[in-house]
Amino acid sequence: MIAAMALWVGGIARVRPARLGVPAAGVAIATTLLAVHGWAWEPAPPWVPATVLVVLLATPSERSLRADQDLLRARGATGGQVLGLASAEAAASGLAGGLAGVVVSLAGGFLTVSGMALAWEIVLLLLAGTAVAAIAVLPSVVREWYFVPADEGPPWWSPYGLDFILLALAFVWPLFGWAGGTMLLWRLVELALRKGKRVIGGVLRPLVSGLAGVLALSISWRSALLGRSVTLVALAVAFAISSAFTQDGCSAAKVDLIASLILAAAAAGPSFGAALNERRRDLLIVSTLGGKRRQVAAFIAGDALVVGGGGLIGGHLLGVVFVLLAHVERAPSPHGYFGMLAAVVIVSCVAASARIAQLAARDEVSDLRDY
Repeated sequence: MIAAMALWVGGIARVRPARLGVPAAGVAIATTLLAVHGWAWEPAPPWVPATVLVVLLATPSERSLRADQDLLRARGATGGQVLGLASAEAAASGLAGGLAGVVVSLAGGFLTVSGMALAWEIVLLLLAGTAVAAIAVLPSVVREWYFVPADEGPPWWSPYGLDFILLALAFVWPLFGWAGGTMLLWRLVELALRKGKRVIGGVLRPLVSGLAGVLALSISWRSALLGRSVTLVALAVAFAISSAFTQDGCSAAKVDLIASLILAAAAAGPSFGAALNERRRDLLIVSTLGGKRRQVAAFIAGDALVVGGGGLIGGHLLGVVFVLLAHVERAPSPHGYFGMLAAVVIVSCVAASARIAQLAARDEVSDLRDY
């Protein structure tokens, strides 16, 4: 069984390197931030929202999970075997990312202890990295295998008002407010995209003229997918803004700023690109029905505008909430940092859109069966 798991993990790493590489890279960032800030209790430790964002970014897509699990079902795999394989993936990516984080922390001088204390610190960081990878990978695997995935719609917690409850508990722990604010933004963005077809069409009309109505309707149909992408970008931008306003010039603050830029690029680039990739079937259908390349590009650009623009605006609002809830001494932001942050988000969205447009142009009608 162990040999089979090793072969599976090796195959995944060879065929779909992003499946292990994305969580490993996220774990490296999370463990580095943990090493920088230490294990001491703080009212709002910066590595907590960063770790939540890493988990959200590293969660495998439903499409890749479903394809793998359909193959495993055809081979007669049991639920225990599937969970074991997913655990092996999480362990491999978690340990790899944890080791990378330890190396970066040692090179940067963030681990100042020595002897047995250093060895124990490294062990704790590796365990924390494995736990982060497990949280990112295992729940989605269990949900896809044991439960029938629900149709795309509003977030599962929205009917229960969990976002409002957490916001009300912000006085107990600031991180409750951070979580509640993020969930409320998700709710509002999804609702706006689903119900605001006329407004979206009006905003897009100067850019795509006659396609504005169709594009607005397409965005409304995919409000759940785009809402998640907007929220991820907004959360990354908010983390960057809160890091900029609460930094005090020490080496830990500089690490926070660099990490926030990397996470913003990941949310607006690979993560948004993965969401766009789910649309390639729709884009292929548009092309098959006579749509021109300009029209297909308009659909992709519309998504990029919603995710990039919505993420930057929502992220700035969330960032202000984060700073107000942190109750720490505020510092002036680094010169040009916000411009750099906006540039990172915009460039990442454009790069992801260009890549998906390139792949969509190669798709043929025969590829429909692969979607």
